[in-house]
Amino acid sequence: MIYKIRPRKGFKLSSIISFVVILSVLITIFISTVIGYNTERKSLFNNTIELNGIAALNLSKTTQSLVISMQKSLEVTANYFSDTELNDENVLSQLDFFMGTSPYFNSLTIVNKNGVIVSTSPNNLNLIGSKPTSEATTESLRLKKPYISKPFHAITNRLIVMVSSPIFDRNGNYKGFVGGSIYLQQANIFRDILGVQASTTSGSYFYVVDSSGYLIYHPDKDRISENVSGNPVVQKLMKGMTGAQRVINSQGQNFLAGFAPVPAAGWGIVSQTPQNHITDISENVIQEMMKFSAPFVLLLVILSFWLSRKLAHPLNRLATYASRLSGGDEKLKPLQADVSWNYEANQLVDTVAVAFNKLRAQKEELHAEANTDALTGLTNRRTMGAITTLWKQQGTPFSVIIMDLDHFKNVNDRHGHQMGDEVLKFVAGIMVSEKGPEDYCCRFGGEEFTMLLPHATEAEAVQVAERIRLRIQQSVTPIGESVTMSLGVATFPDAAEEVVELFKFADQALYQAKRDGRNRTVAYSSLMNMARI
Repeated sequence: MIYKIRPRKGFKLSSIISFVVILSVLITIFISTVIGYNTERKSLFNNTIELNGIAALNLSKTTQSLVISMQKSLEVTANYFSDTELNDENVLSQLDFFMGTSPYFNSLTIVNKNGVIVSTSPNNLNLIGSKPTSEATTESLRLKKPYISKPFHAITNRLIVMVSSPIFDRNGNYKGFVGGSIYLQQANIFRDILGVQASTTSGSYFYVVDSSGYLIYHPDKDRISENVSGNPVVQKLMKGMTGAQRVINSQGQNFLAGFAPVPAAGWGIVSQTPQNHITDISENVIQEMMKFSAPFVLLLVILSFWLSRKLAHPLNRLATYASRLSGGDEKLKPLQADVSWNYEANQLVDTVAVAFNKLRAQKEELHAEANTDALTGLTNRRTMGAITTLWKQQGTPFSVIIMDLDHFKNVNDRHGHQMGDEVLKFVAGIMVSEKGPEDYCCRFGGEEFTMLLPHATEAEAVQVAERIRLRIQQSVTPIGESVTMSLGVATFPDAAEEVVELFKFADQALYQAKRDGRNRTVAYSSLMNMARI
């Protein structure tokens, strides 16, 4: 008895190969996209919150100086009137003089010890002889010492903050006070110093609150005098704290905020960026990646179909031959000797394995050849070597500047390595701002940096080096003080025709700068001139 074998259907080998290749590509793209999105978002999150913290601290220092200057100005004015009879005729002209020479206040007012306005400048307020009943006036008279009020509506119905200084005669008797008014919803010293904030694509802005959580400066003038003490960041400011964190503001929006107090006034400054801006940027990056990679993915899919059919063709022929043979096809011709399904299957497995190994090796190689320094974002040493080698092969003349921060170990010892890293990033930012469009800024290692300037003479390179050195010397770094840098300059091919020697000569010039007292630039040609002498 002959048993008929039931034919079994299955997927073609070419379809299986295509499916595996496409699935692998899609999984790889998905994993890369997720990792890229999370990495980009985390990096932007950390950078944004850190920058906002720095911005808030810098603004608080500016405002601190501003408040102290206000108080000093009023103290000088109060001292002038200590031996002057407080009446309109005696004080008006001098008050107008102080108003004209003081950039801090929208108006000045003298109130006697009985709470009556004696004089104002400008004298168009029609307030002389009136007796204001505001909390600011009452507190100034009660305290008899320098005072900064909360935002309040004055007699003129303007929303103001009043800064006052008491007036005492030479015997120590209290005579009243001089008060300077800042019109919060009009042009004032805050808008002159802090600037009128324009709308930005990121939605970032900063604002100032007083010790009770009332807004005294905000890009939206309608919100000035609004109490935002429920904001967690404002609550920390009211306790005199400094920092940066994610926060949900009083209007329910997520922000990345940096904050710092203004001790002289009990105020606080918040600099913040909407968190959804970070998400939008990350999503845009992913979208650009997808747009860029889509044609390549499509090309890879088409290629995989073609290649799978090409590779599976011998096996398909063998399968067709076997099927026809089992079906008793009389027209079937003898199978050619060069068709071996076992060999082709092995080749196919090897090819797929090699393809995936190559893909993984290329990914690792691309990762290893990342061309930027992780801390500063500058070109790394490996890429710098590739650039100089290429320029040498092309015969491109160039200058190299090697820079080294002076006594940087002291910075790390005194302030910690984290603040030392901040100084390195600060220095990198100055280098980038001074480089030309074709120049390269590199981190050579540790606190040592390098700049490559194609087609630059030694004199031109020295000029660039000096600009960088002076800017670093004159700038206040993240540690609150300036640092200095020593620099060495050498030029290819004038100084050396080999890149290794060129860097060696630039390094010698650098160490000559160190020996000469640091904080200076030395060109290699000057060393050669000294040697000849």
